[in-house]
Amino acid sequence: ARHMSDPARKQRSIVEYVQRGPDIPGHHCGYCDEDDGRVANGVWAHVMTCQDYNDLIDRGWRRSGKYVYKPIMKRSCCPPYTIRCDVIGFSLSKSQKKVLKRMQRYLLMGEKTGQAAAADDADVTTSQVPAGDKASRPSDSGALKKGECAKSGNEKKSVEEFIENERGDQHKLTIDLIPCSMTDETLKASFKESYSIYVKYQVAVHGDDESEVTEKQFTRFLVDSPLASYKPDGGPPSGYGSFHQHYRIDGKLVAVGVLDILPNCTSSVYVYYDPQYDFLSLGTYSALREIYFTRQLQKQVPDLAFYYMGYYIHTCQKMRYKGQYHPSFLLCPEIYSWVPIRSCLAKLDASKYSRLDSSDAAGDEVDVNTVLVLWKRTAMPYKVFVSLGGGRSREADVREYAQLAGPIASTSMLLYLDT
Repeated sequence: ARHMSDPARKQRSIVEYVQRGPDIPGHHCGYCDEDDGRVANGVWAHVMTCQDYNDLIDRGWRRSGKYVYKPIMKRSCCPPYTIRCDVIGFSLSKSQKKVLKRMQRYLLMGEKTGQAAAADDADVTTSQVPAGDKASRPSDSGALKKGECAKSGNEKKSVEEFIENERGDQHKLTIDLIPCSMTDETLKASFKESYSIYVKYQVAVHGDDESEVTEKQFTRFLVDSPLASYKPDGGPPSGYGSFHQHYRIDGKLVAVGVLDILPNCTSSVYVYYDPQYDFLSLGTYSALREIYFTRQLQKQVPDLAFYYMGYYIHTCQKMRYKGQYHPSFLLCPEIYSWVPIRSCLAKLDASKYSRLDSSDAAGDEVDVNTVLVLWKRTAMPYKVFVSLGGGRSREADVREYAQLAGPIASTSMLLYLDT
């Protein structure tokens, strides 16, 4: 259901369907190294409302800069499943507590104990997922009360109790939320500094060739965003849109989290950090900080109750760590329902592609005639486009796009047609 008020609907998303048809070529997979194993449909988003993007990620889409794509999972070597965490019911694991304590000791005493713990990115097994990880949200689904912490019967410490008690006697940590736009003065002033951290991270962590990690590539990937920022009454203090979170220790930029704030969730786009601070497990720490941040937003905006972590890739051991943020759910790729990860693991062990949802529910069908298109600078339903002489030469593409985008987004966004 859509929750943004009418003023937000005055602007329309405009997209072009650029990766389409049955013969889309595959691309190199960074997870298994297969040359052409990664296959996806995609749209180029000239502009996109936050609500439309929220609707799309609930159907398995994800953005890279202004390119918004949906993997063709049955053709992909490493099928990616959209994963989200229910922040209201979130509980810390032992390894996550260790990361928070490590940061506490560093800020308080300057202690550097060891390197990033291997357990932080450990494999997920059924036994590691709490038995209470249920398909539905907790029965007490209202907003967290001020000062309230989600605790179990054994009084486990919440993420708030760790983060809100951080003291900086030796080092000071600050985190600033900055609009992701080159018109923002703070972002412009810190661009070179942020880019240099990105280069170090890509080279050290992902093994990229430094000559290929250009400012242009960085900008297209992590600075450019199609999301139209919007600041309604009753919304988050920052408004909705794309942001960079700058993590500074003693004034020095050490990590950047790229985050979209949407009507029903926050969505992590990417995180990069200075490898010199690897001992602080900044990848895990930033995820916990983003969950904490989402919990704070949820107190103000009750509908904003989930943290999306991108894709969970069961075939790639190093990507299974995302399942450690409890309770987490995977998106069924056929009927777009959310299934607790605990219920998915055996299915994914047996087959890399799985429907996930065990019900006999059928997927939705979209009437191609209702799809909104933009033709000759005029918005209209597809059936009007045909009646005005637009023809049906693009109907297969429009029908495919509509089925992938779904009945909500395809009747809200404008699909640009040039013929």
